[in-house]
Amino acid sequence: MRGKKNYLLLAALLPLSLLTKANGDNGLRKSTEPVLQGCVADAYTKKPVQGVTVSISTSKGKEMKEFTTDALGNFKVPQMPVGEVIIILEKKGYKTTRREGIIIKEGVSLKMSFDLTNLPLEDEGDVFHPFFRMMEG
Repeated sequence: MRGKKNYLLLAALLPLSLLTKANGDNGLRKSTEPVLQGCVADAYTKKPVQGVTVSISTSKGKEMKEFTTDALGNFKVPQMPVGEVIIILEKKGYKTTRREGIIIKEGVSLKMSFDLTNLPLEDEGDVFHPFFRMMEG
């Protein structure tokens, strides 16, 4: 009878030990990969801006990553190179924003927020609207 108990105990513990090994250190080890996350909003309305291209490159220009903001204006970069990076934000209808000298440290998560400014209309004559045409003649 004792042999059956040992066998059952072993059969119960084996899957748990395999699961622990798969998770690596019982899931207690923290990632040392730096993470960058942020939010992009309109400078005037303070509403989130979706579809902003966020380009991140090292100061030496060796590595470049591109991400796009979601419907809430958020972006997350899971793995960042350690050191100084440059962040460029671009979206049609907004001024391109560039931030240099951002230092990424190992094991540190960095949260940033950005405000984008609308581009001014160059010339009212360039805007087409049927109402303007009616007024002209």
